Amino acid sequence: MQLTDSGATALDTEITEARIYAAISDVLDPELDEPLVKLGFIDRVQVDGADVTVTFKLPTFWCSPNFAYLMAKDLRSRVREVPGVGDVHIALLDHCAEDEVTQGVNRELSFAEAFPDETMEDEHLEELRRTFLRKGFLMRQDALLRQMLKVGLDESTIASLRIADLSVDESANAALVRVKGREMRLEGVGNSAHKYLRRREVLALPQAPAGPLIIDDTGQPLMVGGLKDFMRRSRAVCMNIMFNTALCKGLFQTRYGHENVLADVEGEQL
Repeated sequence: MQLTDSGATALDTEITEARIYAAISDVLDPELDEPLVKLGFIDRVQVDGADVTVTFKLPTFWCSPNFAYLMAKDLRSRVREVPGVGDVHIALLDHCAEDEVTQGVNRELSFAEAFPDETMEDEHLEELRRTFLRKGFLMRQDALLRQMLKVGLDESTIASLRIADLSVDESANAALVRVKGREMRLEGVGNSAHKYLRRREVLALPQAPAGPLIIDDTGQPLMVGGLKDFMRRSRAVCMNIMFNTALCKGLFQTRYGHENVLADVEGEQL
């Protein structure tokens, strides 16, 4: 097998659609907290030698330009990270601001430069991203908490749990919680638990194994007596995301006729 100057095989640096899809697999729709690939929003990936074009589309013609810009920026960033990729072109399709988003992102303009008539500055755009990342954090946590309550853990036990007490079996979509020397199995929330821990890392929330497992989106731990209010907020976030997801699913199916975009959020235990 032919080697490159860096010692990698030619196969390692070959640009394929599969490699590009893998690279963008974690790019989220910020409002729905789901990957664009899973949602079906990626229209096509075109590879021409080392050059790559990714075309994406959204549920409506009027989807918020700031969300679209975040998605386009993230797509471009992920594709550019693939070794061997040359030129990268991101295209937004069938959207009221498709020219501004497409041209702005590919010229590496800030949002403010691409949309000079908008009031949102780039720092506010990034804060918007963090706001939705925090909502996704609370949504994943809500699924974990509800399963803990379902298997009989009480509030004081939940508040006492440490990060080290949680392990994840992603292949079985289950989480294991160590309580007083024994493990309790939480069915259907392995993927959610994994994403919860990953989101803590992305948000720079406490990661120490000895730290509390359940914290709010500012890093404050759950206090005994506060679980009801804690979960009231997270459930409101879940309902909002689930409503938006269902709405976008219907709009996207109506617009493009796709039958298998957007897995059922409730059924997947988030």
